[in-house]
Amino acid sequence: MIQRRLRVVQWLSTTPAVGVCTLCSREFKVPISALRRTADSQASLQAQFDRHKCEPVDSVLRREPDEEEDEEEDDRKEEDDDDDEGDGYSE
Repeated sequence: MIQRRLRVVQWLSTTPAVGVCTLCSREFKVPISALRRTADSQASLQAQFDRHKCEPVDSVLRREPDEEEDEEEDDRKEEDDDDDEGDGYSE
C-alpha cells in the first residue's frame, strides 16, 4: 500500500512554507508567525500533516452530479432531438 508523506513544495529561502500530502494532495500552509524560524515552520507543517486524514481520491473524482445538472442535460438533449427532425435532408 502507498504510504502518505509530507512533501514541501514551496520554500522561503531555507524555510519551508507550503507542503502537500503525497497521497491525497491536500495542501498545508505555514502561518506567518511560524515563518520566522525554520524549526517552527517545520513543526507547523508536520503537525498539520499528522492531524489530517486522507480522503480517497476516487470519492472526489466519482462525485455524483447534482439533480439540477441532470435536468439541464435532459433539456439540452430534447432540444438537440428536435433539431434533428427536419425535412429528411442532411446538411
